[in-house]
Amino acid sequence: MAGRLSLSLCMLAIGATLLVAAALAHSAGGAGDAAEAPKGGTLRLSASTDADFVDPALAYAPDSWPIGFATCAKLFDYPTTAGGTRLRPGVVRSTSVSRDRRVYTFDLKRSFRFHTGAAVTARSFADAFNRVANPRLKSPATPYMQEIVGAVAVMRGKAPTISGVRVLARYRLQIRLTRPVGDFTARLTLPFFCPVLPNSPVDPAGMNDPPGSGPYYVAERVVNRRIVLKRNPYYGGERRTNVDKVVWTVGGSEQACLLATEQDRIDLCVSEGVPAIPSTAFRRLAKQYGVNRSGGRFFVGARLQTWYLAFNHDRPAFKGPGQIPLKKAINYALDRPALVRPFGYLGGRPSDQLLPPALGRDTRVYPLQGADPTTARTWLARASMKPRTLVLYASNNSFGVGIAQGLRANLKQIGIELEIKYFDFGTALDKAGTRGEPFDIVMGAWTADYADPAGFLGPLLDPKLRESGNLNVAYFVRPWASARIAAANRLAGEARRRAWADLDADLIRRDPPWAMILQTTDRNFVSRSLGCFQHHPVYGFDIGALCKK
Repeated sequence: MAGRLSLSLCMLAIGATLLVAAALAHSAGGAGDAAEAPKGGTLRLSASTDADFVDPALAYAPDSWPIGFATCAKLFDYPTTAGGTRLRPGVVRSTSVSRDRRVYTFDLKRSFRFHTGAAVTARSFADAFNRVANPRLKSPATPYMQEIVGAVAVMRGKAPTISGVRVLARYRLQIRLTRPVGDFTARLTLPFFCPVLPNSPVDPAGMNDPPGSGPYYVAERVVNRRIVLKRNPYYGGERRTNVDKVVWTVGGSEQACLLATEQDRIDLCVSEGVPAIPSTAFRRLAKQYGVNRSGGRFFVGARLQTWYLAFNHDRPAFKGPGQIPLKKAINYALDRPALVRPFGYLGGRPSDQLLPPALGRDTRVYPLQGADPTTARTWLARASMKPRTLVLYASNNSFGVGIAQGLRANLKQIGIELEIKYFDFGTALDKAGTRGEPFDIVMGAWTADYADPAGFLGPLLDPKLRESGNLNVAYFVRPWASARIAAANRLAGEARRRAWADLDADLIRRDPPWAMILQTTDRNFVSRSLGCFQHHPVYGFDIGALCKK
């Protein structure tokens, strides 16, 4: 009986994994061609909690980024096709880069205007950079500006403007860097650097009526009640603007939002990163409406997010080359389909690599269809030290508890006990970022702010370790890996992607800093009156691409 039950659960997990792969093989898009999408009407969105800000220089919560995507015309952007992560020019018409790759000169298109009718110019972007760097604003964007000449002086209150950001002409902008930054143009897709009007206020509370330069603008915001977007009548870009108006209401439970969507009182429940409706409903919705059907109602799209277990290389269990076999043993011991199960139906797919498929490639090193305890024990026997107990820092939410209990069972099969210490979500990683914290493994999730591999591997392998605030919670520093990162950052285009993907695979195969668990998905259920839906791997969904029937 026990064997039959275990086999049934294993096959169920494998079947769910295959369903996720099949769903993600098709773009999470709705009806027909963009040119055929119906125009007009009001899009009705609902979220249980309010966006943190509608000011793009401050907005950083996942739920707020679809608003920034809809209201901002950025220097660079992503394709309008479903799942697109390849950079394309936004407001930029042409780019020239100096031979040392430290000076970028952008000639801008002249067709972009704010919703007020004012032109979007080079000064609009220079003002945005200076506003973000101003220490009074307290913008979360400042880590992405460190390499701009003069930016740090502004951040420290020692200069009023960034010397390395220059307006050469009305539609020509120049940015100088202290060193080459391979993902610099990818960083410019961030809504933080959305253009602003002259004399925009510098207030850490943010603007509730920021100027709209994208397809839409914020027409109204009542904190904790509603956000209203309207079409920008002067928009001069190529992004879609199907609906005339967006009404985003705040409040209500997951169950209430599901019911309102089924009754066609809401078009979409918004909650990026965690389910916006009860996770128990996803299997029924997939069965009833199908997945990613043209004109359908239930959509699944891959996120740029990976859940992982970081090994603390400052601790004896993982310190030194003699402990590499232990790290490989744990990777073989993981029953990844079972560890994915807490995320619910179609919530993600098992992975043994850090980079999501959109940024890397599928090079499997460890088993993804279940644990391999026999091979795990073989590797464990080669370790110089065989710990009897490891300490795990985990999140106390349903995802974290499910993974922690599964990991305990996995390690027990190879003779290792797991001591679990639970913390509020995010606290485990914050504590692990303090060097000397007494943990062996910490559970983490990394979501890219922009679609470039450097946004994953760069922070998580930062060799500059500090007393606190480390993102490299594995405390993994290898000169060969740092050299490969530097080399990959000097490349562009497809060669750049290949170099990062090769490094990701080589790390996991040669000296794994982590054991990856899964890459997550967004699951969205829409009303019967919504005619188009388009998922976006960075922003969750594209408001402008949604349409009413």
